[in-house]
Amino acid sequence: MGLLLNVDYNDPLARARAQKILRAVGSSWIGEEEAVDAFYIHYRTPIFGGRASSPVWGRFIRLYVGSPYYSQVAPLCRLKYAPSFRAAVNLLKAFEKYLQSLENFGRAWFGRGRQDAWVEALRQLRRHFGDPSDIETLYGVFKKLGEILGRGRVGDPASLTLSVSTDPRRVRIAKILEKAVEFYRLMGKPVGLGLAMPSFRGIERERVFGSLSRLTKLSAYAWSLFFVAPSLFVYKSLHGELPLNGMKMAGDGGVYMLIDKSGSMYSAINGIEKIVIATAYALAVLRSYRKVVVRFFDAEVSEPIEDVSRLIDILLRTVASGGTDISKAVETAVYDAKTRGLRNYALTVVTDMEDEKLDIKVVKEARRLFREVVFIIVGSAKPPQGVRTIRISPLRELHSEIPMKEVDNLFLYRLQLR
Repeated sequence: MGLLLNVDYNDPLARARAQKILRAVGSSWIGEEEAVDAFYIHYRTPIFGGRASSPVWGRFIRLYVGSPYYSQVAPLCRLKYAPSFRAAVNLLKAFEKYLQSLENFGRAWFGRGRQDAWVEALRQLRRHFGDPSDIETLYGVFKKLGEILGRGRVGDPASLTLSVSTDPRRVRIAKILEKAVEFYRLMGKPVGLGLAMPSFRGIERERVFGSLSRLTKLSAYAWSLFFVAPSLFVYKSLHGELPLNGMKMAGDGGVYMLIDKSGSMYSAINGIEKIVIATAYALAVLRSYRKVVVRFFDAEVSEPIEDVSRLIDILLRTVASGGTDISKAVETAVYDAKTRGLRNYALTVVTDMEDEKLDIKVVKEARRLFREVVFIIVGSAKPPQGVRTIRISPLRELHSEIPMKEVDNLFLYRLQLR
């Protein structure tokens, strides 16, 4: 029959969802009825009153529903398939591990073993859902990233939250992202790359009344209003509601970003990790440009990333590592520009310049192939000679031993702390 009164356990869709969940769990301990329960207690507001497939499952579900894990997870999943699926898989894996531990407790929910079983159930829930306090924080971070980068450029915030919350290391990296989002709001548009141009022909809405130059951009619909309903035309123009034909551009040309993820980037400047500032700059670029290629580097260079949703996932898996080889990273960018035909791209290297062995010849080759080459230096390290450099620091005042007159084309870009 099942635990829930508001679910039809014979419904083909419910059974198909249960089978998919069981394949993801990969356990012979779990049945179809439990999988339906696990999915729909997240997907819908559950109405209990049915009969559980076993007393242990019924008690486990009631423990979970009354726990802080459910109170944090359930609101993210309501009427959403992907996060409900993820939550169901996590719950059934926790239950499977709990079942395996019952042999150590004997009559688990009765007598002296009951308290131990209760503690074990909560331990498995924490293991498969993470810290309840992290879930709300992570969801807020991923939701903000979606707002910054645009709808469809970041995976579903709830699904990302449930996939990340179980890994303490990824939670720490997500909290770095949270700081980066705050710095992004201070930073605004990325400096040093010029204005991004729209890569499509679209409709822009502006007030055009009184500006004859705008009349040449009126859409066919606006012209029809001008001749058929002049009063409506005047009204819409005064309220900025006339559609104009945007200029057709060749595209923003794109940005090729190399981001330093060496161990030194996880050190702090005035209490703020360098990687936070670098990530904030990367977000500003991703927000302003549609065509972006990203590679992380330390002593080695990672694979290129062009899908933003994949970028977030990879960034959450990024770990601090050893040395830095900027020359190798720039050589890789040069190779990509040649083999992939990257035209009108700007090369941006985001680093703390801990590597002092930069090969200027490689940089000159990059300047020949890219629209421009810009080094974004996080901190106060000495900039490379003959390269356009922008320095970003969270300090109120950036103290540098380098006289400004000795540095060609150096821009100072300060982020003022709140």
